[in-house]
Order: sequence, then structure tokens, then C-alpha cells
Amino acid sequence: MATTSEARPAPQREGRPRADDGAATALELRPMTGWEEEVVERGGAGPNTARLCNEILARCLVPPRAEFVAALARVRALRVAERDVALVQLRRLSLGDHVELELRCPACDRTSTATFSLGALPLPAAGPGPAEVEVDLPEGRARLRVPTAGDQEELLDAGLETKSERKTFLLARTLLRLGAAEGPFEPDVVRGLPVASRDALEAALEAALPHLDLSMAARCPECGHGFAERLDVSAFFFSRWRGAVTG
Repeated sequence: MATTSEARPAPQREGRPRADDGAATALELRPMTGWEEEVVERGGAGPNTARLCNEILARCLVPPRAEFVAALARVRALRVAERDVALVQLRRLSLGDHVELELRCPACDRTSTATFSLGALPLPAAGPGPAEVEVDLPEGRARLRVPTAGDQEELLDAGLETKSERKTFLLARTLLRLGAAEGPFEPDVVRGLPVASRDALEAALEAALPHLDLSMAARCPECGHGFAERLDVSAFFFSRWRGAVTG
């Protein structure tokens, strides 16, 4: 039998910005309607949660049942963290701040129901970030564009099994210039780079991305063990239709 505990956002890292309500994104979203709820129920069982997240956000940028092709292109161009912040906003607009999740204690393996408020989450402040980054490699100076929500969607569609394959996929999509050569580049070009150069490209992209670490500090009501649980934005967003989220 699950018991109830309370979760709270984990302490913020020093210097991390905290956003006020509505300050995290410039998207003018409306609350979800039954039209979007039906889309979620039809697509919620699929493996590509990024595609569903992007579509729901795009639909909520236009009136119900309106054409959303242009809105979808706008959502797909967002950085992933920006898209996730917009999902939190949409969840708050549509269903309020209160969230219940099922968490599994890593110490005693018992499950408890944790409650928290989305208004307490440490979201990054609004503001444009770099669209491109540059890094010096032994192969020459490289320039990359920052990955987007659309890239994440395509990555999940690719069905790649290993971290190195996913790295190759994203680097090949985002690499604009390598030394004197201009992109686009085939995946084999990225595969042929030394591991150190691949790691440097990946690190440069990660450094340019907004930091969105939505971790919760929880305490097991059964054994008293304290632990941190990372909040998966898409998982809690769709938990109303999929059932409880388990850690």
C-alpha cells in the first residue's frame, strides 16, 4: 500500500536563475481542451514522447482545431529545455500547480505518493541563448548549431540503441563547419573523428544549453531515507493519462 509523502525542489545550484510565474518562456499558450486530451490519449502509448510534447504545445499556440503547422515549426525550433519549461507552463495552465507522483525508495524499495507544487520548481529565466557554438579541434575550428526539440524528436524516431550512436546522430545534424569544410556532414564524417574531438563537440553543445535540472528532494515515509528524484517533464505531464510515474 502506497503512503503519502511530500516532495520539494532540490536546493538550487549557486548562481542558477529562478524564474517568476510566466517568465520562463515567451510562448503565448492557452489551456488544453478536450481536443488535445484526445490527442494525448491516442498518442500517449507511443515511444516518441518528444513528438507528442511538441504537437500538444503547437496545438495550444493556436485556437482549438486550428491549423498548427507554423506553430509546430516554432516549437520544434526551441531548445529542449525551453520546450520542457513550456510544458510545465501548459500543465499549470491546464490542470493547476498540484502534482502527485509515485516514487520508489532506493533504500527499502517501497512506493509512496509524493505531492508538490509546480510553482516551486526552479525554472531557468527567460532570455535568448546562443544559436551556434564554436570549438577548436586538432582537425580545425568547428561550428555547431544548438540542438532543438525537433532534433530530439528525430533522434527518438531513429531508434538508436547506444549513447555513441546517439552522439553521432546529433553531432552530424548540428555540425555546420569543420575546419575548411562546410556542412551538412554525413554521419560517417563524425564517426571518423577521434573520441576526444567528439567529446569536445558534445561538451561545447552541453555548455550552451539552458540548465534545467528539475530534481526533487524526497523522504521515504516508511524508512525515513532521504533521496533525490529527477523529474521527467514529459512523464509527469502525461501521467494523468498514463497512470502514476514510478521512480
